[in-house]
Amino acid sequence: MHKGLLCLATAALIGTLALTAPASAQETELQGFTLNAGVFLPSQKGVRRASEDVWFSIDLGYKLQTSEPTDTGYYYDLGASVGYRGAGNNYYIPLHVTFTGYVNEQFFYRAGAGVGFPKKGSVFTADDASFSYSIELGYNFSTGGQTPIALTAGYAGISRNNVNGFTVGVMFQF
Repeated sequence: MHKGLLCLATAALIGTLALTAPASAQETELQGFTLNAGVFLPSQKGVRRASEDVWFSIDLGYKLQTSEPTDTGYYYDLGASVGYRGAGNNYYIPLHVTFTGYVNEQFFYRAGAGVGFPKKGSVFTADDASFSYSIELGYNFSTGGQTPIALTAGYAGISRNNVNGFTVGVMFQF
């Protein structure tokens, strides 16, 4: 049952992204996509024993709305993301609504909440959808470039079996 819901949610997210992307391939402006790839370090010893110490983590996000900057330069984005955190047969797929606040051109923070879809195995005792969350801090290395790059660090998890941990990644904006 949940696999059908996952496929439907993924198809809806991809369809939304395809409809909101501009048709012109010649445009050099950023299109609102982010790709964050890195590692997920489970914080519980039992999770690490049942799987591995380091999991792969990747998120694809899209900005749905951006606010106007304030006098101090602060602005925010509302968006959506789909990701993967796992190692081998132990993984979950988070589908989040995100809020990203930009303190200035370099520093930002992001919070995401939604639903996670775990794979039943040695870490997850069931494969039904559960609450999923993430929060991270980031630093942009290049501002105004063709492909801005940022370093991110945060904490993420899923309520199923309390699988949570630290994340470190490199984020590309395009």
